[in-house]
Amino acid sequence: MGEIAPDLLLHIIIFLLFPFVGGYVAYKLKLPAIVGYIVGGIILGSFFSNGQSQQYLAQFSSIGIIFLLFTVGLEVNLERMARFSKFTIYGGFAQVIFSSIFIFILTFIFGFGFIPSILFGVCLALSSTAIVSKIIQEKGQESSLAGNISLGMLVFQDLCAIPLLILVSALGKGGGLVEFIKILFVSGAQASFILASIFFVGRQAVPYIFARTARISRETLNIFTILFIFVVVYIFSRLGLSGPIAAFIAGVLVGQTLQHYHIFSQIRPLRDLFTVLFFVYLGTTVNIGAILSQLPLIIIFVILLTGIKFLVVFLIFTRFKFHTRTAFSLGMLLAQVGEFAFILISQAGQNGLISESQYHFAVTSVLGTIMLAPLLIQNRNKLYVATKALIKKRVPDLDSYLSTHYDREIANIDVLELKDHVVLCGYGSVGKYIGRALSMAKIPFIAVDYNYYTVETARRSDVNIVYGDPTDIDILDYVQVDTASCLISAVPHKPAQEMIILNAVKLNPKIVIFSRVNNEDEQQRMKDLGAQVVIQPEFEASLAIIRKIFVSYNVSREDIAGKIKRLKIEHGME
Repeated sequence: MGEIAPDLLLHIIIFLLFPFVGGYVAYKLKLPAIVGYIVGGIILGSFFSNGQSQQYLAQFSSIGIIFLLFTVGLEVNLERMARFSKFTIYGGFAQVIFSSIFIFILTFIFGFGFIPSILFGVCLALSSTAIVSKIIQEKGQESSLAGNISLGMLVFQDLCAIPLLILVSALGKGGGLVEFIKILFVSGAQASFILASIFFVGRQAVPYIFARTARISRETLNIFTILFIFVVVYIFSRLGLSGPIAAFIAGVLVGQTLQHYHIFSQIRPLRDLFTVLFFVYLGTTVNIGAILSQLPLIIIFVILLTGIKFLVVFLIFTRFKFHTRTAFSLGMLLAQVGEFAFILISQAGQNGLISESQYHFAVTSVLGTIMLAPLLIQNRNKLYVATKALIKKRVPDLDSYLSTHYDREIANIDVLELKDHVVLCGYGSVGKYIGRALSMAKIPFIAVDYNYYTVETARRSDVNIVYGDPTDIDILDYVQVDTASCLISAVPHKPAQEMIILNAVKLNPKIVIFSRVNNEDEQQRMKDLGAQVVIQPEFEASLAIIRKIFVSYNVSREDIAGKIKRLKIEHGME
């Protein structure tokens, strides 16, 4: 076996060292790893800018794009889109269109030409599937309303990227306005053909082939998957379409198979490695001098861009009759620009559709929104409360309008005559079962929820429920917390829990409060605020499992009760 060339080894070491250091620093600063990789690439490009280094890295990054878009396609959940189709498709379509229009206007004002402004409008309208899904999964919010809708909209955006990739590739061929319109028509036809292949071919031929291959062996399935990806990429390239489009389509097709979870777990390490090299390569193409010369403009642009994307989503979902809290949360989740924008901008730069300075400006702006994303997403509930308080103080008329038109139903609430009842805050997966149990026991209760569609569904089942934000002291006053015997807070978010408890105690210092918490650290905090009983669903689930295990091992009831009590004491629940 021949030796690996020392020059190649040195390049591999350098290519991996810089992103490793950049990723570590990003982790310490609690920034997305992508930021660290790109910054590492920028530094790398400042020291090693020879043609051979760039050529090696460009080849590795091309493979990275293919694996990245394959796994993005693999994770496309068509069932999730269908479940919330009204919001993910109509809302997603409206978001892409209006965001593109306003971003086009913004970039045009900033002095970009007509074609670059169109490109940036559509590219920057897309959000980051990788960042949003990662944060939602870490917080365990996949089944929440905001989680389901945002992930569904991201799937829609990923599908929108197909015609955009085709369009950017086709625009590189040049031509006037007539040619541009022709390209738009052809791109639409190509995209329609591709989407049709996803729904028809993907549901029949591909699952059958992969099922047959999986029966042979795991190794054979892995090899066939890699072969399938590159065969699809080759066929599409022969048809004049780009490799990234082909990889995404291949991922969506394989995503319809029963084997896609196994395939994802096998492909992910390769994807992660080569994707890192893509972002490093992206960083090497950025000129630090060009960034510094435009830095003030870039900062202003990032703030305006984030604001536009947030406002578009917020306004769309308030029109869908969502509570302002949910609309605000969705706006924060989708306010950043995603990884597809990097690919589209890179493709536009290679095709000569944008200048070098415009390329640096766009890449740095995308990077800026990604750096802001974790801060905005993780603190969205606190930001909502702060924004609501600020509007109430500075613009009371706007606060009154939002409250009466979107956040509550005062006319319906005013007629309530309740006493010694239970106030149930939140009617989601937990609150629904609590409400059902209270009904069975004939205990009078009234529920409060800010999901308009949850309230409508519950009312059809004759549930005593009102539409409003349970953190709002006025809403708690309307449901007569002052005469209630008990309040149950089934809302999952800590800031909301705190506001509910504080406001309930203000209205009725003697009320008994049951609070739901997500971890042990929150227990004492809720008790200090005024909650008498604190429940952690995960802990209660573990106790239920423990009881069943003990019963299966014939442990006596007295021993089970004693051990369960000891666990509760250790956990701080007794």
